[in-house]
Amino acid sequence: MAEAALAGAPRRKRPPPKLATVEKIEKITPHVVRVTFIGDELAEFSPPRPGAHIKLLFVPKGTSWDRADPEAPRPPSRTYTPRRFDPATRRLEVEFVLHGDGLAAGWVQSAKPGDPMFIGGPGGGYDVPADASEMIVVADDTAIPGAGTVIEAAPKTCKVTAICEILDAGEQRALSPTVSISPRWLHRDRNTAGILLEQEVAGLSASQSAHWWIACEANAMRRIRMHLLKDRRIDPAHVHTRGYWRLGETNYPDHDYGND
Repeated sequence: MAEAALAGAPRRKRPPPKLATVEKIEKITPHVVRVTFIGDELAEFSPPRPGAHIKLLFVPKGTSWDRADPEAPRPPSRTYTPRRFDPATRRLEVEFVLHGDGLAAGWVQSAKPGDPMFIGGPGGGYDVPADASEMIVVADDTAIPGAGTVIEAAPKTCKVTAICEILDAGEQRALSPTVSISPRWLHRDRNTAGILLEQEVAGLSASQSAHWWIACEANAMRRIRMHLLKDRRIDPAHVHTRGYWRLGETNYPDHDYGND
């Protein structure tokens, strides 16, 4: 009965995306670029939860998009983490990982101050338990911005262990400007994405009461999740997983929590 009612319910209408412009572009590492967006419409941007996501809509250069026209084709979009948002100044920071010649990577490498961007969201996210005494944060390159927001939201008395898989030593950087933490850096080099994270988690000693936040390649995420739930018998309520991307796919859905 409940499922039938849900199926017949109208879909929740998404608020229109906000228009902002590029204010600043910074090269953080050889493969990471931070873009600061600014705009009056960001006054309506809800403060994002830790690990939340947004949609960046890329209108092809030389064209226009009337977002008020429901018949107008929606521009191609990609999912990103709102790394930092300042409601007072209406500034939003987003970090781009450069891997190949995709839509977002091509845009950011030619972007300049004043360029427009439509931004949808934020949505999703993770509520860090207020009573957490131990937390394990597991992330690859794409999830490091999200990992930073989760670490910053952890209780001050919580013991946080961060494990980060990146391409090489040149990609190491501070996870947070406000929280001091020394991650365990895993250099992927030629290994398949996620393999090193799996191995590190398998050998990690942690209490049964620890909370886990895991975000990485979707297949690796599922294997890590299975290890925690089946092999270690961790309470599922203590395991929050996200597949940020999947090998061989582009524009992977932003709602893969590994529950299937």
